[in-house]
Amino acid sequence: GESMSPTLNDGDTVLVDQSQKDVWAGKLYAVGIEDTVVVKRLEKLPGKVVLRSDNPNYAPIHLDIQEYTSFRIMGRVLWASKEFK
Repeated sequence: GESMSPTLNDGDTVLVDQSQKDVWAGKLYAVGIEDTVVVKRLEKLPGKVVLRSDNPNYAPIHLDIQEYTSFRIMGRVLWASKEFK
């Protein structure tokens, strides 16, 4: 999709360090929500996680951790590769 544009575009490849699951505000993380995996910038608040897109046309997503039992931080994105068309 376009939510992380211009940083990432649909079809880009990312390298995720699955050992880095502690949230550092503003860093990119791969997260799973139910059966979907997305890359977002994370911010941790008491009992909540905020998922932010780089594209200003997309509003932040506020997740209450207790309500989303299927939410998981898969790891921090360390590297990305783009395909030029």
